[in-house]
Amino acid sequence: MVLPEFIFELTAAKKREELVSRVRVLKELVDWIDVPDSPMGVASQFSPVVSCFIKSLEDVRVIAHVRTIDLSRVALTAIARGLGICGVERVVYVRGDIADGSTVVRDLEPEDAVSLVRQLDVGVSPGLTLSLRKDLAEILKRIYLKADFYLVLNLNESTESKLVDVAEISKRLGLKVYPYLVVASEYSYEKLVRVLGRDKILSVDRALELAVKYGHLVDGFLISSPLDFKNGVEFLNKLRSRI
Repeated sequence: MVLPEFIFELTAAKKREELVSRVRVLKELVDWIDVPDSPMGVASQFSPVVSCFIKSLEDVRVIAHVRTIDLSRVALTAIARGLGICGVERVVYVRGDIADGSTVVRDLEPEDAVSLVRQLDVGVSPGLTLSLRKDLAEILKRIYLKADFYLVLNLNESTESKLVDVAEISKRLGLKVYPYLVVASEYSYEKLVRVLGRDKILSVDRALELAVKYGHLVDGFLISSPLDFKNGVEFLNKLRSRI
């Protein structure tokens, strides 16, 4: 049996030392470190730069995020080539929320960016997000674009059946799928509810239940613990002991 891969979403750190410390904790626990780029439209770390920095620190595989809404084709090309030089293995293209004060460029959609990075042949594997809140026909349309991998959003009890369909179809096509497990702690729960809504976050017990139930179907899980890094690491250790 092939064990699922573990990906950890490393959100913005305020100081360089904090980022370095977190990377060194995670490198022994995960297969990939995932670096989001201004999630929820709040300007924070620029994922391609931070991803390259992480690669310079440790021998760990990294997934960078690139928001296409902010960037021209020229900028997307330059970033892809830069990621290749840094040795970043994967990039996931997202449209991105509109951040305060930003200028929308929207020269390319995420789907176009996947084609672009493949044409450049810089050694970076392109991926997309996939929302289980969409209807199945729309989900399948995105799967059949055949990005190398998909980060699957909005897994909860009302969308579980769609995950089964996504996993089975993706496996037939040779594509990798990684559902998000967005885990809330007692400290972060109310804050995350206000920002994300209740249907996007999971308790530790519920996240473990879903991971055990579907670990044999998917290629791995992306663990996200916004606002509480320690909680995320504790959950990751529990998950590793259960699967």
